[in-house]
Amino acid sequence: MKNVVLIGMPSCGKSTVGRIIAEKTGRKFIDTDLLVEEDVGKRIPDIFAESGESYFREKEREAVARAAEERGAVIACGGGVVLDVRNVNALKKNGVVAFIRRDIGLLSTEGRPLSKNAAALKEMEKIRMPLYEKYADFTVDNDKQPVDTAEEIIRGINENHSS
Repeated sequence: MKNVVLIGMPSCGKSTVGRIIAEKTGRKFIDTDLLVEEDVGKRIPDIFAESGESYFREKEREAVARAAEERGAVIACGGGVVLDVRNVNALKKNGVVAFIRRDIGLLSTEGRPLSKNAAALKEMEKIRMPLYEKYADFTVDNDKQPVDTAEEIIRGINENHSS
């Protein structure tokens, strides 16, 4: 059974929707940001502040590689996972990638080291949006309740991407 891989901008709903998908389908839920925090023993804002983005990306790559080895899991990825093609290749090997798109005005900036304000989010979106679209097997707009977005992803996988 293939993994369900969720990508998208920070705070677009990957973790919330991913937990719902896992609960509804009986799959294991993995959040790569939480894996990094567990591995390093610090919260992501502290990792960025103390060790920088390149260190975080290295730890993220390790966490993604581990998560990608799972079978039949729901994997919520950090927003920047698409910046490294090695992450994408690992995730696509045994996963169906769903891009959760959410209006930039609805994204939170609280506790997010790289998306501190609206200007930073707009710049990030400009760089990442083409990558999300390129690597996604399908896209779902998260402009509704999280449970509805989760059900739309489950339908998309069942109808188009038999796992």
